[in-house]
Order: sequence, then structure tokens, then C-alpha cells
Amino acid sequence: MNRAQQDSSEVFVHPTAVVEDGAKVGSYTKIWYFSHVALGAVIGENCSLGQNTYVERNAIVGNGCRLGNSVSIFSHVELEDFVFCAPYMVFTHISFPRAAVNRHAVFKKTLVKTGTTLGANSTVVPDITCGVGTFLAAGATLTKSSKDWSMMVGTPARQVGWVSAFGEKIDLPLSGTGEWRCQHTGDVYVLSGSKLIRHPGPKDILTYIRGERLERMKVV
Repeated sequence: MNRAQQDSSEVFVHPTAVVEDGAKVGSYTKIWYFSHVALGAVIGENCSLGQNTYVERNAIVGNGCRLGNSVSIFSHVELEDFVFCAPYMVFTHISFPRAAVNRHAVFKKTLVKTGTTLGANSTVVPDITCGVGTFLAAGATLTKSSKDWSMMVGTPARQVGWVSAFGEKIDLPLSGTGEWRCQHTGDVYVLSGSKLIRHPGPKDILTYIRGERLERMKVV
């Protein structure tokens, strides 16, 4: 089948894609070539699912998310709003898989919070939380939960800095005190110890407004 339970006629499903009956797909979402959305999957509004993507049952994709080519969102993985999964990044959902053992009953939840970027060919293991605005570098492997706004690189991934909601490196140390302002959004980031707190500017680019076609902020 290639029809979903749709919130509006604005949903686009490419003729080569398969969206099973019982999947939920939000308004203005586009599902591209050879993708597969399983029964019980939930996809929000204004999302883009690139070629050969897969969303399994019991997986949740929030609003305004972008899945690059060949990304799979497996069962018990939840993406909040404005999550970007670059091409060929991977979620795993079993810590110690064996072909001879069925572990479906013990899947662990993976939560990816709002504004996170998961770089191309990166890997996220199960039972962790990606903090708000995490930036996981290409090819990195995230093996433990990350802090809000952290820049994570390497295998296993380690924090090397901070990244703003707009997508710029924040000129603050990993710990201490300090303040940084984004020239594009007016956001202010305050460092206290090893925790970075964002105070949104006049128009928060990570606030999702339901029911409207999303106009993404452009870089000029």
C-alpha cells in the first residue's frame, strides 16, 4: 500500500514508497523514493524522509524533522522536533544482538531531543538520550547520553565544544562561566559550570507551530 492515515491532503508520498495502513503521517510531510513507513509508526508535520528511509512500528518522528537517504528509525526510537539525521546515520536498538536470540521484548528506548543533528555515518546506541541541540559529528559513535548543545566527535564520542541552535560553534569552554550571543537569532547561551543554558531570542527557531507549512530559516 502507499497510503497513510494522513492529517491533510498536503502529505506527499512518492509512488515507489510504502506507507502501511495504520501509520500516522502529519501535514506537509514528504516521503521520497523507496521509503517504508510501517504500521504503528508516527511521523509529525513538515518532515522530509529521503530516499530509502525506514520508520518502524513504535517509532516516533517529531515535527520538522529531516531524515537523509538510507536512515532507519527503529522501534523504540523517538525523535522530538527539528531533528536532522544525515545520510547513512544508524540507530541500533539492541546492545548485544545475536541472530539465534529474539530480544524484541527487551528493546530500550532512545530519545533524541529537539534540535539535534546526527552527522553522516554516525551511530547512536540504544538506551541513551541525545540532549537538546546535540551535534554529533560525521562518523562518530554516541555511546552515552549527551548534554544539551554539546558537540560530540569520535568513537566513542566525546564532547569537544558547544553548538548553537542556528548551527554555529559557540565560543565558550567546556566548563566555567560565560555568555555567548547568536548574531542570527538573538539567542543567548549562558555557561554555568559544565551546563549550557539557552535563552531564545525574539523568535525561537525551535518552537514548532502546528498546522502551518514550515518556512525554515535561511542563511544569507
